[in-house]
Amino acid sequence: MTKRQLRILAMIVIMASLLALTACGIDTTYPGDLNVIEATAAIDALNANPKVIVIDARGEEAYNNGHLEGAICLSPLALVAESPIPMTLIDKTGFESIMSANGIANDSIVYIYDDNGGVNAGRIWWTMKVYGHDQVMLINGGASELVKAKGKLTADATKLSETSYNASEANTNMIATFDEVSTFAETPVEGVKLLDVRSAAEYAEGYIPGAILYPHTKNLYKDGTFMSSRDLGLFYKDAGFEKSDTIIVYCKSSFRATQTVALLQEAGYTNLKVYDGAWIEWSSKVDVSNMQEDTAPVGESDGS
Repeated sequence: MTKRQLRILAMIVIMASLLALTACGIDTTYPGDLNVIEATAAIDALNANPKVIVIDARGEEAYNNGHLEGAICLSPLALVAESPIPMTLIDKTGFESIMSANGIANDSIVYIYDDNGGVNAGRIWWTMKVYGHDQVMLINGGASELVKAKGKLTADATKLSETSYNASEANTNMIATFDEVSTFAETPVEGVKLLDVRSAAEYAEGYIPGAILYPHTKNLYKDGTFMSSRDLGLFYKDAGFEKSDTIIVYCKSSFRATQTVALLQEAGYTNLKVYDGAWIEWSSKVDVSNMQEDTAPVGESDGS
């Protein structure tokens, strides 16, 4: 081998080593100190701390077919009202009643999982946060990651003793109203952005004027786990969102929106609101039949 070939080979080895070190330096796991906890950590905490409650948010049928041992069954559909706007936030009294009936106390540490990318879990997370329950997190990767982490499964239902839950008044800073969204849609304000996390197909059929499309599925890696805070920050910045912005998030019924809010908060975005009435309310009050698709402000990194 010539000296030149040896130099080239040495350069290749050095570059490969640097790439490997860089890859190792990017941690895609969550430490469990804000909104997201890894499956292994959630299982360990459930086994060690009696204050930990795990919620299976997949629904009764999936729960009955097998769930993490010790997990209770609670669907996000139990925490919504059907009037005046369908699928919106339940009132305080109703929330307290459901928490109490399911054995959740004010000092409970709650971890939630589902099997649809954090959508169901996110809605419960957001509802609990709105009513002042701070110790609540999403389990990264949901049911499949709990299986990979060798969590013990069972078909036996868990029933906890009833509590007397006392909720705070709803935190309206976490909620955007129709009037608020309508104002921003009609008269854009610098530093305030509307984020539509529905699919590209739904968006093409109609959207709130000025809303940027960034489907909630883009918050996930291919294996269904949540993107790291680092990656989320980079991709949302590319899509036009700054961490200083006030971001109002919506989808059809603001279930998908809550998953996005939880993860954006993890990534350092602090001024976040969910438009709870969502597309259901907007399309019932605004004529969306004459929208022009070619003016849709799709985020640069959407690609769908």
